[in-house]
Amino acid sequence: MKCILSLFFSIILNLSIAQISPIIPAPVVYKELNESLNFDGDLLVNFIGLSTNLQEQITHLATIYHGIQFSNFTSGPKLSFKKLENVIQDSYSINVTNEIVISFSSDASCYYAFISLMQLIENTSTGFQLKKCFVKDYPKFSWRGLHLDVSRHFFTVDEVKKYIDLMSIYKFNTFHWHLTDDQGWRIEIKSFPKLTEIGGWRDSTMNNHYSTKPRTYTRQKYGGYYTQEQIKEVVAYANSKFVTIVPEIEMPGHSRAALAAYPEYSCTGIQQGVEGLWGVFDDIFCSKEETILFLQKILDEVILLFPGKYIHIGGDEAPKTRWEKCKSCQKVMNENHLKNEHQLQSYFIQRMDKYLTEKGRKLIGWDEILEGGLSSNAAVMSWRGFEGGMEAASQEHEVVMSPGSHCYFDHYQGKGSNEPIAIGGFTPLEKVYEFNPIPNQLNKKYEPYILGGQANLWTEYIADFEKVQYMVYPRALALIQSLWCLEKPSFDEFKNVLIDKHLPFLKKMNVHYSKSIFSPKIEWKRTRKGVQFTIKSNQQGESYEVQSSEIRNNKISKMNFNVLQDECIEINRSEKDQINYTYGVRSKNDSSTTQFNIQATNSLGIPVKYITQPSASYNSGNLTLVDGQHGSLPWKRNEWIGFDTTEIDIEIDLLKKQKYNQLNVSFLSDEHSWIHFPERIEVFYLRKGKWKHCSRPVQFSYLQSEQVRSFQIELNKPTRNVLVKIKSLTTIPNGFPGAGHIPWTFIDEIEVVK
Repeated sequence: MKCILSLFFSIILNLSIAQISPIIPAPVVYKELNESLNFDGDLLVNFIGLSTNLQEQITHLATIYHGIQFSNFTSGPKLSFKKLENVIQDSYSINVTNEIVISFSSDASCYYAFISLMQLIENTSTGFQLKKCFVKDYPKFSWRGLHLDVSRHFFTVDEVKKYIDLMSIYKFNTFHWHLTDDQGWRIEIKSFPKLTEIGGWRDSTMNNHYSTKPRTYTRQKYGGYYTQEQIKEVVAYANSKFVTIVPEIEMPGHSRAALAAYPEYSCTGIQQGVEGLWGVFDDIFCSKEETILFLQKILDEVILLFPGKYIHIGGDEAPKTRWEKCKSCQKVMNENHLKNEHQLQSYFIQRMDKYLTEKGRKLIGWDEILEGGLSSNAAVMSWRGFEGGMEAASQEHEVVMSPGSHCYFDHYQGKGSNEPIAIGGFTPLEKVYEFNPIPNQLNKKYEPYILGGQANLWTEYIADFEKVQYMVYPRALALIQSLWCLEKPSFDEFKNVLIDKHLPFLKKMNVHYSKSIFSPKIEWKRTRKGVQFTIKSNQQGESYEVQSSEIRNNKISKMNFNVLQDECIEINRSEKDQINYTYGVRSKNDSSTTQFNIQATNSLGIPVKYITQPSASYNSGNLTLVDGQHGSLPWKRNEWIGFDTTEIDIEIDLLKKQKYNQLNVSFLSDEHSWIHFPERIEVFYLRKGKWKHCSRPVQFSYLQSEQVRSFQIELNKPTRNVLVKIKSLTTIPNGFPGAGHIPWTFIDEIEVVK
C-alpha cells in the first residue's frame, strides 16, 4: 500500500503544473481537476482515531468557515482521516475525488489540513462546491511566530485568545508573549506580589507621538495583569490550537516596572514610578548576586506556567550608564575578570542561561546578547537586521529571524494621510512578502540553525485590540508565506488570492484589517523638466478624482480633474520662485484617499549620485532627496534615506553651470531609534576636474532640540556639479540608546537656491 501511495504522489508531482491555490499559506503541491464535488450543508465524517481535541477543533472550524455540519446520517460526501508514518514532520495531504481523504502525520498537521480544506470549499447558491484536487503540504520552518507586547498597552484574556485563534488558522505555531517592560509588569509572581500590585500600574501615559514637542500626558492610572490561573487558561487554549507560547521576561534592561516595585534590585536603590513615557531608560537591573537570585526565583514560577522549550529574557537596549558607576557592578566585574560592561551583560545572560538549562529549558534573547560573548546554550532572535542572526548561526546557535526591515508590524503599512499613528518606519505588504529568514550571504552549512521567523507588534501606539488587528492583518498572511512555503507564489498571485478569498473571510470573522492594499499608490519618476507621478492600484479599471492646489507668489489656484490608473501627471521644476503643490487622490471605487505635498524648486528631480551607498533597509532611491517632498514626523522609511556609515558622500548635477547662493540639506534626529544629526557638513564644487571647497565646513552639536533640521551651506560659486560630504558621529555617546554603536544618519530633501 505504501508503494502504491508513493507512486501516486510521484505521478501527481510529475503532472503538477503552475496552478494557483486558494490556500494561504500556499501548499507544496496543488493539482486541480476540471470536476467538482457538490454538496449541501452536511458531511459524513469518520472521526475514528482522532483525539477529542481534534474533533472539537475540526467541528469549530467547519462552523466558522461555512456553517457545515457533520452527520452520520447524510447523503453528503464522506470525509475520512488516515494517519501517515515516516514522513516529513507536520506533513499532510488532501485528496478530493467523490469523497474526501485527509492524510496526516500529527495532530497539528491534521488541524492544518482541515483548515486548508475549508479554504478550498466555495459557497454556491445551492450549497457548497469543492474542486476535485490533490494537495500535499508541509512547513518549511518550525518557528512561525507572531509577537504581542502587552506591557505598553494591556489586552484582556479574551483578546489574547482571539489573537491566538487567527494566527493558528493561518498556521502560525509560536506566540511570543511580551509580558514585562518599563511601562508595566503583566504576569502574577506569587513570590513577589508587588510586581503586579505596583509594577502592573502606571500613573500616566504619554499622548501623541514620542517626537511630539512639548510632550503631554494623560494623568490616569492605567494597567492590568494576568493571574497565574489566567496564564494557565491561555496556555491551555493555545495548546489546543497547536500554538506554543514563548513568554518574555525582560532583563537586564526595560525593567522600570519591576524596579518600581523592588527598587533594591537597581543600582541606585532610588524609588521611581512605573514609566509613562516610551523609550529606553538608564535604570536597569543591577548585576549583583541578589538581583540574579531575585530573577531566577521569578523564572522558577514562569517555568511552571509555560511548558514550552524556550524562555525569552529580552537582553536588548540595556544602557550601561548605571553599571559604569555602580560599586556592586564593578565588584562583579573585578571578581569575574570582566573587561567592560558588555562582558558584564554577557555574564548576566550566562547566569540565566545556565539556570534555565539546568531546569530543562532554553534561553532565547534579542541579538544584543551577542555583545560581550554569546552564552553557550542561548538562541538568538535577530531584530536589528539579519547580521546578528547570521553571526549566531555561524557560531552554531539556533536563530529566529525577526528583522525590523520586514517584520516590525508597528511600522506604517500605507503612505496615505489617513493611516493611524505608528512608531515610524514603513513596512508595506510587499516588503513583508520579500522576507526570507535565510539570507543569501549565509553559508549553507549554517542554514539548519535558522529555526524560522516572526513578526513583532510593539504597542506604544496601539491602545485597543481593533488596532492590533489592523496592524497585523493582512501583513501576517504575507509573512506566513515566507515561513511555510517551500516556494512562494509571486506577489501578484498572492495578492489576488488574498483579495478574492481571504479578505472576505477576515471580514466575516469581524477582523478590523488594514485596507491599505487598496489605497492609491503613487509612483515617481524623473523627467527632463522635473518629476512625474502615476497612480497605481490593485483593482482593475480603477479611476481617480484628483484635487490639486498651487501656491505661487502667495496666490492660490485650485483644480479638480479625473485620471485613470497609469496616467502620468508632470510637475516641472521652477527656475525662479518656489511653487507649492498639494494633491489629494481619491479612488472612485472605494473612496480610499491619499494626499501629498510638493515643493517645486530649481533642484526638483535633478540627478543625484550616491558615492556612499545608503543602507539597503532605508534606500528608496536617489530621487527621494530631490522629489520636492520633505520627510515628515513620525518618520516613514520611504521618506528618508538612511546611512549607517560615519562618512557620506553625495554628488549632485545641477544640469547647467551657473552661480548658486546656498545649498539646504535636511536631517532627522530620533535618538530612540539611534538616528542622530551629523557632526559636520562640507560642500565642494567642481572646477577644472577638481573638487574645491565652497565655504567653511558647517559644524554643529548632536544635542539639538529639533527632530528635523535643515542646514544651509553658502555656495556663491558658479558650478554645475556639487559634492556634499557629511561626517557623522563615530559612535552614539553614553546616555543615549545604542551607546557605543555607529548611529544612523537620515537625510531627506536637498535643495539648491539661486
